[in-house]
Amino acid sequence: MTLRLAILLAATLILAACAVATPEERRSHADKLGAGAALAPITIRTADFDLHARLRTGPGSKLLVIFIEGDGFAWARMNERSTDPTPLNPVALELAARDTSPATAWLARPCQFTGGETARGCHGDLWTGARYSEQVIAASDEAIGILKQKAGAEGIALVGYSGGGAVAALIAMRRNDVIWLKTVAAPLDTSAFTAHHKVRPLAASLNPADRAAALAFLPQIHYAGAEDKVVPPSVNRSFLARMGETRCVTLKELPGISHGEGWQEAWRGIEAEKPACH
Repeated sequence: MTLRLAILLAATLILAACAVATPEERRSHADKLGAGAALAPITIRTADFDLHARLRTGPGSKLLVIFIEGDGFAWARMNERSTDPTPLNPVALELAARDTSPATAWLARPCQFTGGETARGCHGDLWTGARYSEQVIAASDEAIGILKQKAGAEGIALVGYSGGGAVAALIAMRRNDVIWLKTVAAPLDTSAFTAHHKVRPLAASLNPADRAAALAFLPQIHYAGAEDKVVPPSVNRSFLARMGETRCVTLKELPGISHGEGWQEAWRGIEAEKPACH
């Protein structure tokens, strides 16, 4: 069932019986991360949503590296969806804050950091069963176009954490200005992902693996944690198998890293790795 799926995704971020940070506290934490890395906050108004983003640019930067956040705080408890998906642990923002690219941006998912259910166009399906729906991908793609324009960039590179990696792959399929793609602990084949956990498919969402061949000639690296019980490396291997041609793809399994822990420390070592076709 999709409820169990969402709980599995959130399991590494929530400690039972502990107080959960309020959306305001989560926003304050993100503000501190962003300010420390000179990532200026921006609200991007798309056709359906107001998306929260952050941007740092440098003189003459032609490539904008954009980090896309994970699924966030989807479920408040076993039988209750969260009213605000703002993440408790914004891993993609932490990676963006550590990134040394001349021009860097970070993009939250719809309804994160903007008010949850009270924000324009928002409802719980958007961070549960429809988290990778056409509406979500179209809005995120629109926001990325605006970030590129604001940065004055000629091309973009996408880095997605967890569900943000699925979003990044789906966006890369519809743009012609993506230079390379990286994903971190991403459920790139949602059918393989739900089958692994013996839950129902995400029927209201798009599955990147269904059109994996469209990315066959885009340089890309997919990072998987060897200790990740939420998105095991086998999910990424299934995505590659459905792609067919993989000379532009690298899959790296990192020892000692789980779904929500270890990526921040590892990023310094893997940031400089540039995807390439062989």
